[in-house]
Amino acid sequence: MTQKSPKRKAAARKVKSPQDAVTAKPRQCCVLLVEDEALIAEVIGEALADGGHAVHIVGTAQEAIAHLSNGARVDLLFTDINLPGELDGVGLAERARALNPQLPIVFASGRWWRLEELETLPNAATLRKPYSPARACEAVDMLLADNASNPDDAATEREAALAL
Repeated sequence: MTQKSPKRKAAARKVKSPQDAVTAKPRQCCVLLVEDEALIAEVIGEALADGGHAVHIVGTAQEAIAHLSNGARVDLLFTDINLPGELDGVGLAERARALNPQLPIVFASGRWWRLEELETLPNAATLRKPYSPARACEAVDMLLADNASNPDDAATEREAALAL
């Protein structure tokens, strides 16, 4: 893994290989998984749960917003970009960050050019489909570990998140 400059350490990261994974296990988090393909949602949800996380799965951005608006604990948003309905994963992320500017987000998509546009976002990671359940877990754990190790960057990340 290449060393990132201090300015870019909060930028979105591509999960490239198992070596990018964080070896220390962060605390259990509540993951809101937004995926309209039932098989992918089931497999990734199960992998995250096996990794010690609480997982709530929904199939649309509208369902995710309802979950977030109900005051449910969400420590990380894991969303597909291409979702059915009027709002895609990027629009969902904007709304989620309006509620919680520090919310870590994992974006997943088979449309790689969309992911490239998101790689500079703070407190975010990108996954290109197809990806393995292990890589999904690595992305989640990496973001959680980054948040735990950079508490002094919270104000900067809050401001940058609002620019989403």
